[in-house]
Amino acid sequence: MELSFKNILVVGLGLIGGSILKTIKELNIPLEVYGLDLHEEVTKEANKIGLINNFDNQLKKIEEDCLIIFSVPSLSFERAFKLIEGSFDDEKVIFTDTFSSKSKLLEFLEGNADISEKFVMSHPIAGSEKSGLMNSLPFLFKDKLVLVSHLNSSSENNNVIKVKSFWEQLGSKVSIMDPVEHDKVLSKTSHLPHVISFALMHFLEKELGEKVFKYSGGSLESYTRIASSDPLMWKDVTVSNKEAVLEAIKGFKSSLNEVSKLIDSEDEESILDFLSFVKEVRDKQLFSDGTSWKASEEDS
Repeated sequence: MELSFKNILVVGLGLIGGSILKTIKELNIPLEVYGLDLHEEVTKEANKIGLINNFDNQLKKIEEDCLIIFSVPSLSFERAFKLIEGSFDDEKVIFTDTFSSKSKLLEFLEGNADISEKFVMSHPIAGSEKSGLMNSLPFLFKDKLVLVSHLNSSSENNNVIKVKSFWEQLGSKVSIMDPVEHDKVLSKTSHLPHVISFALMHFLEKELGEKVFKYSGGSLESYTRIASSDPLMWKDVTVSNKEAVLEAIKGFKSSLNEVSKLIDSEDEESILDFLSFVKEVRDKQLFSDGTSWKASEEDS
């Protein structure tokens, strides 16, 4: 499907923003491509390696139809928006984002109706524990899930259709999701696992110091891999989705307490029943509904 806009501006040229640019280049999608970063030296590097047209953050006004993607840490959104003021035609622009949490963005949009009507929220569930433009990858989004949200929750909205088409051009599978529901669900499936990984690594370092990985198998490295994720990004996620994340932590503590009581009881049958139930549920949910394609290097 041909895109309805001829220009794209990516604001935030890290792992996700850089991967969007590299995918556009590799697929030879016919777009005029621009990019800005809160750190201007990154913008200059993106131009140097042939990803964007502009040389620095002094961007001339884009007069034609344009998709603007915000791919900065979520609490940096308003600062990023100031960076693009005057760079686009108000009547010919669509905005989207790549934020893992929508709460603070929703607050901003609810207070800025002129922007919200042109804003379609996106969350590509793809990534890596690595960050920065140098770690961005072409085809990062191939066969990955992108959750798209709009304030009116309509999949028939013309701008929603345009943004959905863009992600599909990058090879993604797109699903429409209410933005409030998005933050509730992702607090459990994405934000909580990251919090647990950070907390586990913190505990192990306090208890064992340099012995942590010396006496561990590959499973610990795999489980704590996401504790190497970008601290700034995950600080913003936990702050911006605070209530849902705290509720998820509370629920996890309940399950952890249940396991603790089972172990303390030394009731082998009950322990085996618990572990068997969890294994069965995971195996069934992961492989029986045809959604295993969603798995990515990091659930961002």
